[in-house]
Amino acid sequence: MSDKTLCPLCGEGHLTPHTDDMVIEHGGQQGTVMLRFAGCDACGSEITGDADSRANKRAVLAFRKSVDSLLTGAEIRALRDKYGITQDQAARLFGGGPKAFSKYEADDVAHAVSMDNLLRLVREDEDAFWNLVAIKGMAAEFPHRTARPATVRPPVIQFVMLVSGAEAAQPVVQRRPIPYRAPHGEINATLQ
Repeated sequence: MSDKTLCPLCGEGHLTPHTDDMVIEHGGQQGTVMLRFAGCDACGSEITGDADSRANKRAVLAFRKSVDSLLTGAEIRALRDKYGITQDQAARLFGGGPKAFSKYEADDVAHAVSMDNLLRLVREDEDAFWNLVAIKGMAAEFPHRTARPATVRPPVIQFVMLVSGAEAAQPVVQRRPIPYRAPHGEINATLQ
């Protein structure tokens, strides 16, 4: 803002840029945010232009993100750069809409906690990123590496054998399958 900008309200004074600290609260925590505005030297009016409004919104949002422990726009950009993906690819891969990552990275909007969790997961675990690429059917867009299938864990229980404590004159061996659902699939156990 130049020194010669006239006040749009009184038309006589000149607008001068100012900043002021404001105490705000979010999530039970208080913090101080520096807000920008212009003041008229004649009528004393305080005016916030478009640029100041955007800066003020980003300052408040940065405080809210810090309270909620969300990734910053710069951290989201670094994650995208790590994998060499565009904002469009990131939106299709992680969700959020076609312009979501542009807004996340500019700190114009706060992303959801679920989005933050997903982004943190792929930031820390490269295999999680490549598995997500495969799940979303985007492997052709990333020819430099193919996604590995998720590791299949063996079932916790491999078989169940029941033994009776009673002794019989002749040992009787009876086998019959018993289906058992383990956490990672179905297993057929055999009783003897």
